[in-house]
Amino acid sequence: MTQRTGKDAMSALGSFFERIGAWSHDHRWVVIIGSFVVWALGGYLSASARVDNSVASFFDTDDPTYGAYLDYRDDFESDEVGYIVYRAPGGVWDLGAMRAVEALTRELEDEVPFVKEVTSLSNVEFMEGAPPDDILVYDLLSDFPESQDQLYAIRDKVMKKPMYLGGLVSGDSALGGVIIEMNRSSVDVVEKLRLDPEGGDGLANLYPQVSYRAIEAILARPEYAGFEFFHTGDVALNSTYNIVFIEDELPILTALSVLLISLSLGFVFRRPLGVIGPLMVIVFAMAISLAMIGILGWQIDFMFGLMPILLITVGVANAVHILSEFDIYHRKLGDRRESIRRTLYLVGAPCLLASLTTAAGFLSLSLSPVKTVAHLAIYSSAGVIAAFVASVTILVAFLTFGREPKTEKEQRRLAARQRRSERFGSALRAVAAFVIRFRNPILLAFAVVFVASAWGITKLTVDSNFLLEFSEDIPVRRTTQFVDDHMSGNYSIVYVFDSGEEGGIKNPAVLREIERVQTQAEKHPLVTKTYSVVDMMKDINQSFHNGDPEYYDIPQNRELVAQYLLVYEMSGGEELRDYVTMDYARATLELRCKMKETSLLEGVVEDIDNYLEAQPLQASTTSVTGIGALWLKFVEYITWSQIQGGLLALTVVSLMMIFVFRSVKIGLVSMLPNISPVILVIGAMGWLGIYLDYYRLLIAPVAIGIAVDDTIHLMTRYHHEFTKSRDYEKALYDSMEGVGRALFTTSAILVIGFMVNVFSVMDGQQSFGILLSAVIVIALVADFLFMPALILWLKPFGPEAQTAADARRR
Repeated sequence: MTQRTGKDAMSALGSFFERIGAWSHDHRWVVIIGSFVVWALGGYLSASARVDNSVASFFDTDDPTYGAYLDYRDDFESDEVGYIVYRAPGGVWDLGAMRAVEALTRELEDEVPFVKEVTSLSNVEFMEGAPPDDILVYDLLSDFPESQDQLYAIRDKVMKKPMYLGGLVSGDSALGGVIIEMNRSSVDVVEKLRLDPEGGDGLANLYPQVSYRAIEAILARPEYAGFEFFHTGDVALNSTYNIVFIEDELPILTALSVLLISLSLGFVFRRPLGVIGPLMVIVFAMAISLAMIGILGWQIDFMFGLMPILLITVGVANAVHILSEFDIYHRKLGDRRESIRRTLYLVGAPCLLASLTTAAGFLSLSLSPVKTVAHLAIYSSAGVIAAFVASVTILVAFLTFGREPKTEKEQRRLAARQRRSERFGSALRAVAAFVIRFRNPILLAFAVVFVASAWGITKLTVDSNFLLEFSEDIPVRRTTQFVDDHMSGNYSIVYVFDSGEEGGIKNPAVLREIERVQTQAEKHPLVTKTYSVVDMMKDINQSFHNGDPEYYDIPQNRELVAQYLLVYEMSGGEELRDYVTMDYARATLELRCKMKETSLLEGVVEDIDNYLEAQPLQASTTSVTGIGALWLKFVEYITWSQIQGGLLALTVVSLMMIFVFRSVKIGLVSMLPNISPVILVIGAMGWLGIYLDYYRLLIAPVAIGIAVDDTIHLMTRYHHEFTKSRDYEKALYDSMEGVGRALFTTSAILVIGFMVNVFSVMDGQQSFGILLSAVIVIALVADFLFMPALILWLKPFGPEAQTAADARRR
């Protein structure tokens, strides 16, 4: 019978898992067949779950920011665009090049899915006066020039129109632009994003990928071989991310990570079971998570990619602890059933506690206003618990298979494994001896590092830049930066002005308010181009006065504005509808900005807010919206919800540790090593000038899960050994030798698996892999050095036996 001292909560749980282990051994086929039934049921339940990486998957329908954007969409349709900047052979105004641009514009409009309108110099709406009191509105090259001189004459007229400069042609005429307005948006539900309604929800059948690929195919045609194209905009950026990372790279990186973890497990345990068992645990947990998604009617969304990382972490950790402990007992006893019983008595309760704390930590994120994060919290928590259940049942059932070594070769192999285990044990005892001897310097060193890290945290900035998620090797990053520097920016922020009445936009007072906000916005260095109804009104007014620059201004009275608009519409003008509602009650001001950090882009909005606070609007009200503003809100939500969720998770874990050990002191001591990895890594980021973005913040829940797992296993084993010997130093030697190997093995395997991310073409994914690996290493160091030194100093388990204290004094 397994030796016990006391009947505390942990020993009672140990006895329970001891019986679970024996039952799983005796009914192994029931367990294995049952697991296959659960897998099949999970697959059936998850069949209704579809992939949905649209922005709509981030927000609840009652979110005010999302609701405001939907209202904007109802009035003005999508604000997502594709943007092609080109350098033409012979120049933008070369006659042959312009014919090619005309053909390109037509092909893009006819052949690209989900296109609303394509605008270039060949078909842009153009106005000019028709004396004495009329205007002409026509497509610029509807009557295509027959000679180069005729085209140059058109060029001279176009270059005098500020509306076209920076968007359709650069100020020096070196570059031209093609604007592709889309009739879909990333916020649309997935049903609206499908090209083929029956083609499923794979990325290849969804907007914006289908549009992007069609554009790229057209640009690659031989008739445009002399052009240099710079393809960017919402369509190109979102599609490249989805195609390069989610579709092409993520499956490869995940498969490579699993392969390396499998090879590492095989190297450590030297038998197929050491690989198959942990993989079965992970697959089982993923099946439960997918089933949960299907049961709740959710979609497989943007955050789903974090779930395999978490479940691999938890599944491998549980499996390694069970396999390592089983190997130790099996070599001693040679009896599988008894070895399983003793293994689960020692590690069953710590595995349960680690899983519960990890699940509780993740559940704290369910309060996030970001729908995908809240969903991730729930289905990942279910997967974490499923991984634990699989570890103490399915993995145990697999441990019952195998025969005892009988041949001389098998005996030699077993003896070699025993020698390796003893050498590793000696190394772990050396670590324990180091801690015992240098406990005070260790505590001092960690205190210094903590202070330095805390100082580094004060230098940390919370920020994000979607463009910098791409490495410089990905063309869309270079083209976007080029376009931002030479033409209009790729980031869109929209202000909606509401006059409060039908026809109110025709009021010159409202137009002048739009104008002054537009003028203020243009002062900001990130704003490269603005568009509004004011531009149109000024152009109409100037055209009515035969192009006189003196009249590039807002008409003086409402009646004149209404008259001009009536003539404009009767002349066939349609472009104005992009900027005003049908009833002329609301109008938009669109800011095209460079793609920079969100803090800088938020600065654009803050500058305008401050301006309006100092000089408030009188004739209208305004609100900020658009896909860019929606992205800013998303980053704000996910950033602060992750920070708040992480703090809540640490609080929950601390309370659980206090409850389990019935000791505030033990609970608080255990939390210091748990927060060490997060504090040290974030502090280092502050010192190195690496900002904390929404993607890097996803490390926090995984980091807490890893740190808590290591801490719980070492803390519970240390407590268990102390209750037997009442000697802190002896208990440290025994617990380090008993559980240290599993902690080191788990950490090494996970680092190997996660470091494959350094091969990613996405800079964000590279940093994710490096930082996560750093967290794992720091968590291991903190548990091997910092936590034992704290325990030796604070003695949280109670007083030592008198004999142990006397022996040390002697």
